Amino acid sequence: MKKQLIYIITFLVITSTLFFSCGKEDYDEASIFYGRWEANYGDTITFSKTGKKNMLNYDVSLNPAFAPRVNHEFTFTNNKLGLKNGRGSSGSFYFFQSFRWLQTGWQFEVQGVDWFPFISSTQTYFTFTKIP
Repeated sequence: MKKQLIYIITFLVITSTLFFSCGKEDYDEASIFYGRWEANYGDTITFSKTGKKNMLNYDVSLNPAFAPRVNHEFTFTNNKLGLKNGRGSSGSFYFFQSFRWLQTGWQFEVQGVDWFPFISSTQTYFTFTKIP
């Protein structure tokens, strides 16, 4: 009887360990961004998952009416939003150092020179609000 009890306990421990450890590697921190967001400069941006990549679609010129829309791969790591868009070394992510949540999952801000490198003002911040 003691031998069977040891087997049952061992089985339960292994099963529960496997159950609680499964799926953690599938969790994507970046999924908090998925959806459409309104920018305070008059554009909307879209975060989505395409295949296995997280993608951001936005205009690149501050002129939503005439700007080309582009897709860039994005990541969210250590509470920093990063884009793979050629600013950094080839194939790496550029992380917005000014990124901060105003309301986690619903509103964030980024310094203008981080979002659009051609902006000269370091006092400009863009706010993005999730569209429900």
